[in-house]
Amino acid sequence: MAVSGPVLSQALETGGEAYVLPPGSMPSWTVPVLRLVSATHVEPTTGVVLSDTGLVLVPEDFASVGDEIIVLDGGTDIIRHGRPAQIERKFTFEGLQVLAVEGLTRRGLTLAATRLMQGDEVWLTAFPPAELIAEGKPPLNMSATVDVFSENNRPSLSSESTLPNVTGALVDSCGNLVGVSLADDIQSMEVSSATRYQWRDTLLKIFTEMGIALREFDCNAAQPAEPEPEIEETIEEPAPEPEVEPEPEAEESLEEVIEEPTEPPAEDMPDVDEHALQEPVPDSLPPFEDKGSGLAVWFWLLAALLAGGLGYVTHRIRRSGPERSSELENAEKENLEPPVAETADEAAEIPVLLDSELRISGSLRDGTEFEDCCAVSENAINVIIGRGDTDLVISSPAVSRRHVSLNGTFRELTVSDLGSSNGTSINGVPCLEGEIMFLEPGDVLVLGDARCTLELRPRSPDGGGKA
Repeated sequence: MAVSGPVLSQALETGGEAYVLPPGSMPSWTVPVLRLVSATHVEPTTGVVLSDTGLVLVPEDFASVGDEIIVLDGGTDIIRHGRPAQIERKFTFEGLQVLAVEGLTRRGLTLAATRLMQGDEVWLTAFPPAELIAEGKPPLNMSATVDVFSENNRPSLSSESTLPNVTGALVDSCGNLVGVSLADDIQSMEVSSATRYQWRDTLLKIFTEMGIALREFDCNAAQPAEPEPEIEETIEEPAPEPEVEPEPEAEESLEEVIEEPTEPPAEDMPDVDEHALQEPVPDSLPPFEDKGSGLAVWFWLLAALLAGGLGYVTHRIRRSGPERSSELENAEKENLEPPVAETADEAAEIPVLLDSELRISGSLRDGTEFEDCCAVSENAINVIIGRGDTDLVISSPAVSRRHVSLNGTFRELTVSDLGSSNGTSINGVPCLEGEIMFLEPGDVLVLGDARCTLELRPRSPDGGGKA
């Protein structure tokens, strides 16, 4: 399961007629909670922040004492945004438990100040099941209508309303918490009669027994007309920013640079170059494209073409007589002298770009040691590790052909699992498929059964290491 889908939080303005949350958003008092199942798998659920002191409400059957629980605060990177949690108190009859989260900096929820009435509408806001998170699906925001039984004034979903078997928060039209949905067994988008719902009275009991200061808001007493324009203004303000204007300037300046050395017809040549040379750029020089240095790519391609032409002319000179040789030399001086100088300059940049050597070393589970290296730029690393035709090779059947990718600078190096069969971890923390995690110098990287570390060394003058 990859925690890589859109996970955004939104502070709700109270007092709206209808609960409208931007797509892909969640209330700021909801957090993703993960239980580490194995070295490569986690089980997610939606947690509700009860207080500013880091107390989070989750289902009682989500975790047991001794389980490793992580709450994500402000991002999906477990290393940077993960906060360790432990069980503070269980409410077994209600099917709930409270976690104490170390270092969680979230404002607690606002509870609805009044009971739900017959026909009221509520919204389920929750993170989707694990398989949908792995596909990058946004959080759920689904509405339902409430029936209230006159015998005990206890609400329930109407027979016409259906919600999926998902754990999440139930809010009113102002975004105040009115209840929680508790999934039965494994979460899914299917409707289940075993899904439980706990409402405001149960939440009040938990607040009272935990001694948590209550924050309430009466949605019925709100004035809806005032906050809505504020939300619209904040959304429209960044829209007029002219982000498109600099792009034509960059293209024009790029065309000018290309047109100057080529001198033939100014209008036709850029069009031919763009169509003829646009496709090979990402395949042949990915590091340059990642860095955004489009000019460097064009100079490389131009220099390669001119160098090829120079080689062809030299070959003809050697095979021709002295008279024709002198004519070709004159033509060479007139037409090709500037490009030759550029080719030499570009060649001089090669050792500057590949200035370092990235070395991987470690051992397999059976004790077999391995080591490999490749030439990189310290400030532009783009490397694939695997057992196949990759930059760094680990000869082990437990390592996938293309296992992980490394990108960035050596001091800010990121690791992405490329869908490996046996998983990836950093210092024991799983790196899930599609997730981006930071790798610091000295960290232990585990790929399948290979335990290894990375080291960056200055490249030797003789050009050692695979280029």
